[in-house]
Amino acid sequence: MSDPMAALVQQAQGGNKAALSSLIGQTEQRVFNLAYRILQNRQEAEDLCQEIFLRMWRALPEFRGESKFTTWLHTIATNACLNRRRKLRRELTAQTETDEELEHLIADSSTEPSREGLGRDEREQLWAEVNKLPAKYVLVLTLFYQQQLSYEEIARILDLPLGTVKAQLSRARRALAASLSKDGETL
Repeated sequence: MSDPMAALVQQAQGGNKAALSSLIGQTEQRVFNLAYRILQNRQEAEDLCQEIFLRMWRALPEFRGESKFTTWLHTIATNACLNRRRKLRRELTAQTETDEELEHLIADSSTEPSREGLGRDEREQLWAEVNKLPAKYVLVLTLFYQQQLSYEEIARILDLPLGTVKAQLSRARRALAASLSKDGETL
C-alpha cells in the first residue's frame, strides 16, 4: 500500500519532531473538520483535536503501516469523537437542560460542509438536515462527503464490513432525500 506520508511517519517514529509536526500540520484541518461535524461545537472540537494528536503521538510507535496513516488517524479521531459525544450527551441529560437551552446549543454550532455548487446558506441548510438523521447516518455521510474518505477507509475506521458501509450510505442518502422533500427544501 502506497502511503505518501510513510516517510514522515517513519521519521516521526524515530523521534524526529519536525516530521511529527509536519504530520500534524498536514492532517489537523481534516481532523478538526471531522470533530466539528460530529460534536457540532467549535470549542469542543478544538479541545478534542489536542487530545487526538496526543493519542496519535503516544500510539505512533505501534503504527505498523497496515493501512494508510490518515486512515489510522481517522480511526483514532472517530473513536475519540464518538466517545466525547456520548460523554457530552450524558452530561447534558444529567443537567436536564430545558428545550430552549438545547436549541441554543444547537444553533450556536455553525456548519462547514464542503459541497460543491451550493452557497453557504444552502450548505448550512443541507447539513442541518443531515444532523437530524440518526447518528450512524451523520457519521458515514460526514466521512464520505466532508472527509472524502473511500468506502474501504470508512469500513476500516468504523470496523464495519464494506457492504454495511455502502448500505448505510445508501440509506442515509435516501433518508436525507426524504427529509428534504418532506420539508420542501430545494437545494
